[in-house]
Amino acid sequence: SEQTHPELEMIRDRIMPMLYPIEVWKERFPQFVGTPWVAGLAVLYVVDERQAYWYVREDLRDKWELTEDALHELALANLDRYFEERPMEFTLAGSEDGPRLLVPSRPDAYNSARLLSSRFHTKLRDVLGPMFAVGLPSRDFLVAINLDSPAAVEEVRQRVEDDYRQMDHPLSDKLLLVTRDGVAEYAPLSQS
Repeated sequence: SEQTHPELEMIRDRIMPMLYPIEVWKERFPQFVGTPWVAGLAVLYVVDERQAYWYVREDLRDKWELTEDALHELALANLDRYFEERPMEFTLAGSEDGPRLLVPSRPDAYNSARLLSSRFHTKLRDVLGPMFAVGLPSRDFLVAINLDSPAAVEEVRQRVEDDYRQMDHPLSDKLLLVTRDGVAEYAPLSQS
């Protein structure tokens, strides 16, 4: 019972958000707590164990008497703390006045979930500017690019589509747009 129905205080600081394809969640795992997000993705919640994680079920959330909002805020605070303790290192390619591309230096199960953090958006804005596109082809990987070159953004979009079909834990073949207002599905300006 301690492992399958733990008390909240036992695992509170290990609850993390996890992005997941909404169709797969609804079809295969409807008992897991989650909420639709953007671009066919949902936010689910996991309890981090050193070498693995397990998903928070609705019966546990009910037992803990947590609302979805309270669970979400708790998970985001844990995510920010996780990356304070294990900073995400990036490789940056490009130039000051042209396209700039940013990718994590190493895979991490929470790399894509990091896009849920407004602190993370602020850090990326310092490097990429006020608006940028992000691809999340898998759980462990993300790519971010400024919008200075439509051709470079299109190249990244095509690469995200290819990677999505080949990577473990695929998430989305779409690009997302990050602005000061939040995150939405990316649409090139010519399609707006």
